[in-house]
Amino acid sequence: MIDGSTSLTGIQNGVTSLRQQAHTVATEPAGGRESTTAQVGMIASQNQVEASVKTLQAEDRMIGSLLDVRA
Repeated sequence: MIDGSTSLTGIQNGVTSLRQQAHTVATEPAGGRESTTAQVGMIASQNQVEASVKTLQAEDRMIGSLLDVRA
């Protein structure tokens, strides 16, 4: 079944992780290990959100195609 819930969960998890990593970057000394690790984590979170958005877009196109076929 195509419902988009997995994609939306991926987006939500990515945004939550991004916020946590951003907080770490904002509160830790610049150039420190924690700050650097958090910056890498921010990139990973961004990639997760982008991948989830692309999956949601593909699901949307598939639903649209199915509706076109049934019409």
